[in-house]
Amino acid sequence: MSDAWAVALAVATALGALSARPVPVWAAVAGAAAALAARRPLLLCLAAAALASTMGARAWAGLRLPPPHTAVAGPATLVTDPADGAFHSVRVELRLGRRRVVAFAHGRAAAALRPRLAGEVVRVAGRLRPVGGRRRAYLAHRHIAAQLDVTALTPAGRGTLPARLANRVRLLLLRGVETLPPGQRAMFAGFVLGDGRNQPPATVADFRAAGLTHLLVVSGENVAFVLAVFAPLLSFLGLRGRLVGGLAVLFLFGVLTRWEPSVLRAEAMAAIALLATYSARPVSTVRLLSLATAGLLLVDPLLVGSVGFLLSVAACAGIAALAGPLHRRFRLPLPLAVTVAAQVGVAPVLLPVFGSLPLAALPANLLAVPAAGPLMMWGMAAGVPAGLAGGRAGAALHLPTRLLMAWVEGVAHWAARLPLPRL
Repeated sequence: MSDAWAVALAVATALGALSARPVPVWAAVAGAAAALAARRPLLLCLAAAALASTMGARAWAGLRLPPPHTAVAGPATLVTDPADGAFHSVRVELRLGRRRVVAFAHGRAAAALRPRLAGEVVRVAGRLRPVGGRRRAYLAHRHIAAQLDVTALTPAGRGTLPARLANRVRLLLLRGVETLPPGQRAMFAGFVLGDGRNQPPATVADFRAAGLTHLLVVSGENVAFVLAVFAPLLSFLGLRGRLVGGLAVLFLFGVLTRWEPSVLRAEAMAAIALLATYSARPVSTVRLLSLATAGLLLVDPLLVGSVGFLLSVAACAGIAALAGPLHRRFRLPLPLAVTVAAQVGVAPVLLPVFGSLPLAALPANLLAVPAAGPLMMWGMAAGVPAGLAGGRAGAALHLPTRLLMAWVEGVAHWAARLPLPRL
């Protein structure tokens, strides 16, 4: 399959996921099998569109609205980390049986929920009601159609082995930055773990105005840097060992960062690249992105409406399509070409959703991203020994972390105040 047909496959799958019309699954699967056997890319695109369409219809049908004030009680697994909400509440997403819900707790239930982590199991009691208002469309793309008003909650378990391992690493990394000021601790959690809780509102506003919000949450860059951190260890293994080890690192990092949509996209691309290297069939970035996008939309068609997923795909597509030509034909320095290409890529997503695009993002990304890379790598590599050592030793290990975060924060503060217009 050529790069052009790979792009067509991704577009066809996205259009199928958007349409969400029920199609017989057997017909779509039979069409895909026939297309692969006969090597007919057009037929494969049509079959993928049909399969994504019927999977999307099933996903939407699964978002059943509960009757108002439905009483529930039983075990539930935390899907996200608890975060403080309005009116002294604690908000979290739970998997309750076969249903995924957004839950709000107050009082004693909130105090019991606040220190818990994603992947842990709790016993909850409360009342379900349909999600309404402007939140409905956003939560629907996270497979949520109901809200749980929690009346009682007790811890019931630490969760699966991967969840326990990821949470221990997470707590260890955060223990290593306990000596940092609260604002920098929150930034560290965002840069390295994608944890956007507790970040100062003024810092968030500066990063948003400077077009740097992608640095405060985990993104595809983090996946590349975590593989770079483990590359020296994986290099001692054989080809099959590097494949298995690389896939294991990707899986554990996904659990650690809570499987954010941008991480899903980057991890799918990295996994396909590892498999291509193992089979001695290297593929282009365009094909990697297209195959990863098509595969993820077949698994979860509702991702087609996730802003985080769309921004991640659009930025990568912009870089893959435009960075090279801008560098070669227009003689732009490569860092500037990559920045411009990424901004052009995300513009079709940002403009309809947020209404404008800050021109300050160009100088801000040029100055901040070169420091963000070492910050992510050093934060991950030094974070574990810093967490084990603690105290002054941990603070000394994180001195480069503090300097790099101060630089990125300073760039965001400066760029947010540039007298540049917004598109």
